[in-house]
Amino acid sequence: MSLATTGGGGGFSGAGGAGLSVAAMAHGGPNAANAVAAQQPIHSHHGIPGSGGGGPYGAAPGTGYAALGADLLDRTQSLLSARAVRNSANMPLVAMDLYGDDCGVAYFPPHAPDDDDEDDDNNDGNGGEKSDDPAKVAARDATRLRRGNLARYVGGYHDGTDLVLKKDDQDAYRAVRRYLNKGEGHSAVLDDAVVSIVGGGSGGDGGGTAKEGTTTTTIVIPRPHLILGARRIDDINDAARAGLASLLPPADGENGGGDAAIDRDDVDDDRPVSVTTINMMDGNATGPKGDDSDRVAYRLRLNSRKKVVTMLPEEALALIVLGCKSATRVGCYGKREDDGQEQEGGGGEYDEYSDYPTAFAVPGWAAMDSCVEALIDASNSGASSGACGPTLHQRSVAALVGALLPPRPAVKKSAHGRAIVDPKAALPQPSLLHKSLSEVIASKDAESRAALARAGSDPEGEEFVPFVPMVVLVGATREGIEITAMCVSKPQSQWPNMELHCPYGNVSVVSSVCHASSDPLGILKSTLDELRAQVGKFAPESEEPTCFITYGSISTQVKLATGLKAALMKYGIDGKDDDDWDGWDADIPILSTREDCVSLGLAVLAASVHGRVRLAVSEKGKDGKNRTKAKLAVAVQDASPCAVAVSFNYFGGGGNDSDTWTEPKVIFDFDRRVPAGPYQIDFTAAECAAHVKQGKFIEDENILIDMAKGLEGSWGIPKREEAALKLRFRIYQKTSRGGAWIRVGDDMLPLTIKHSQKEESESGDGDLVAIESAVLEISLNGVGMLTTKNISNNETIVQATKSARNSKLLRWGTIIGTISFMGFFFVKSYVDERVFDRDTERVLAYYKRAAKNSMHDGDVRGARYLVWKYKGKKDKLWRRLEAKYGIPVRHAWEWDDEEDEGGNKHDGAPNEEEEAEDLDDVGTEKTKGGDGDEL
Repeated sequence: MSLATTGGGGGFSGAGGAGLSVAAMAHGGPNAANAVAAQQPIHSHHGIPGSGGGGPYGAAPGTGYAALGADLLDRTQSLLSARAVRNSANMPLVAMDLYGDDCGVAYFPPHAPDDDDEDDDNNDGNGGEKSDDPAKVAARDATRLRRGNLARYVGGYHDGTDLVLKKDDQDAYRAVRRYLNKGEGHSAVLDDAVVSIVGGGSGGDGGGTAKEGTTTTTIVIPRPHLILGARRIDDINDAARAGLASLLPPADGENGGGDAAIDRDDVDDDRPVSVTTINMMDGNATGPKGDDSDRVAYRLRLNSRKKVVTMLPEEALALIVLGCKSATRVGCYGKREDDGQEQEGGGGEYDEYSDYPTAFAVPGWAAMDSCVEALIDASNSGASSGACGPTLHQRSVAALVGALLPPRPAVKKSAHGRAIVDPKAALPQPSLLHKSLSEVIASKDAESRAALARAGSDPEGEEFVPFVPMVVLVGATREGIEITAMCVSKPQSQWPNMELHCPYGNVSVVSSVCHASSDPLGILKSTLDELRAQVGKFAPESEEPTCFITYGSISTQVKLATGLKAALMKYGIDGKDDDDWDGWDADIPILSTREDCVSLGLAVLAASVHGRVRLAVSEKGKDGKNRTKAKLAVAVQDASPCAVAVSFNYFGGGGNDSDTWTEPKVIFDFDRRVPAGPYQIDFTAAECAAHVKQGKFIEDENILIDMAKGLEGSWGIPKREEAALKLRFRIYQKTSRGGAWIRVGDDMLPLTIKHSQKEESESGDGDLVAIESAVLEISLNGVGMLTTKNISNNETIVQATKSARNSKLLRWGTIIGTISFMGFFFVKSYVDERVFDRDTERVLAYYKRAAKNSMHDGDVRGARYLVWKYKGKKDKLWRRLEAKYGIPVRHAWEWDDEEDEGGNKHDGAPNEEEEAEDLDDVGTEKTKGGDGDEL
């Protein structure tokens, strides 16, 4: 089994241009550095569609723009389709930083009609510039610069992502029950049950009190995204467990709140909100069964006189997502007096905000398959069947894109309450990070060119390679910390004639270290040490980072900066006398960002994926003409924030006995380039039977193959069936190096299928039967979501054995038939050639005696022609010869024998005079009844 590695992009060079890309060294082979050569920008700027100066509501874009968005669809986002992207082009993109301390929400506006009018005079239909008038180009660039960053920040929730519901309210209880039982009525829950997206507590006991000046009693569901998709309470990370400690089941005995505690239904629990475990098989909540249908859920006492309701974390999160979409609707289009009326330009009911496309920033410590799957379910809840799926991005990448954005332009309120750009505002300036990177790149490139100029006489001189800076992003929330090293490359021209939203066209993640912790600042130093070691392993000769970037809340960033300064100062002191020092010291600048950095960067990333932020590049066609083509504004090369491993059990049983399960084998390691896969694993019943026969896992592949061959055939069917039915397979994930493996899904039975009609010779429990072979494919995306595919022809072992036997018989029959068929022609050809030569000798011998010294005597070619002409009718030839010359035709050896017995001359041979007479008559004398042939 092998796994192909995608080479990294971007370059990383020092003076003289001799550096190697950090990303290439980390994720590619030794030849990966060739991909970073000649990274000069080849694209020109194109105006970005936006909302400046438009009407109060967005309208559907033109056909060209919708098609452009579909053409630019990022294929790494497997949840998107071209049709869904086109259908959502008239809606704002909602970006939610759910894992941030304040749940920042931003949006990227739809394409406004004013942008079409503005671009018609200056651009062609594909994003290329039509007009070369400098005045028009300058006016357009000024308008674009003044408009600035189109992503808009809606707001954050300072108490965290909490869901607050009304308690002891009949309408609220009825709306929630309908929502949970039927999966509908989302708007009714928001109107009748939800007090606000935030509540009075941040991970408290779930109880709520009335807000000041009101009499409403509430229930608080704290940060439901922390337990998304959890199957068991033991699977909840320590940070979430600490935040939800008052809601968890009490500890039982020595297990300390493990699986033994969740076996109880906790019916006597009088807490307003608590956490329990249920089984969602067939959509009905029952007691936990210990399989993949188990879910950690909230138990809510919404009404003291009614039954307790159970709400999954994704169901609670779906209401929060809808609330964010509703806030985006107000921020993008302004408030309306009557929600029941249709939008003037949006084309539909006002409640269609549930179909808004969404984007989520997932931190590395939450990049688990179960969590991402539940997040997708929450995003799609309440949306129509044809709604566009969410885009998922790593939170650190979104922070980098947000840090590169220019400051917000000056805006003013329109008559409808919508924020529009002030046309008299000053032009925005590039961000602090952008300025810093530009200065470093210019300085390093100048040094490289100077070094190459000095070595210009060297015939082996190196080509110029642009410098690619590496930046380190450090972010922390209440539940975890993540530190990520990235390379940025391919600058999009120069300010101000450049792409505002994505000033760099390539972002490549080198390494990411993430930990879920209730004290993230306390593990800052150890996490930074771990990242430094990873970068040193991937690129031991690389330069120090260009800068450190912090993101998160302001208070958190201040603490992060203090901790980073102390750690870098210690690195500098320790490296003074070290010849292998990597240059990490306190001289590296530390830059802070705004609190809305992640959400705004996420909105731009989603807009790039949807094709709303795009570039125009000039490419030469086959006819030699340059044509303008659109491309994504930024290409992101992610590295895996998690590790994936597999384990096998060849001896049956579904328990966790370490004696029967193999040690987890890593198939996707940390920092592997993603999307990755498919990773193929071949299963055969014969190999499973070999493991069972040996009594342990066979590590030597040669021994395994030899033993498996000995168990093939019809006599080994019982052993292969037994081994195939015993085979179990597991997939594990973990998000931190040195952390515990978490099982993903149920145990898989790769060599077992359900068969309603089993043959008498087939074994198996119930309707399960064993199959001979299967191939399992496993793929991993950029945020930890796994995709598995089991490929098999579904032939049982008995059927496979019969098929193999029939195939063997057919194969040997075909071989024998082919040999026989070809051999027949070989033999026939050989025999025909021998007969031909024999008859030729027979004719020559006959002419030698019957027509001696004639033109036929010794004429080999004439004899061969005569034999060929009478092929298949030799008897006729012999009769005609005998009729003409009056001498019987004999074989060549018969003449010799006769001459030996009766003398050298035949009694009936013609004399010389007669022979001469025959020669004179050649060509005129014909045999009686002949075909006119000369003999």
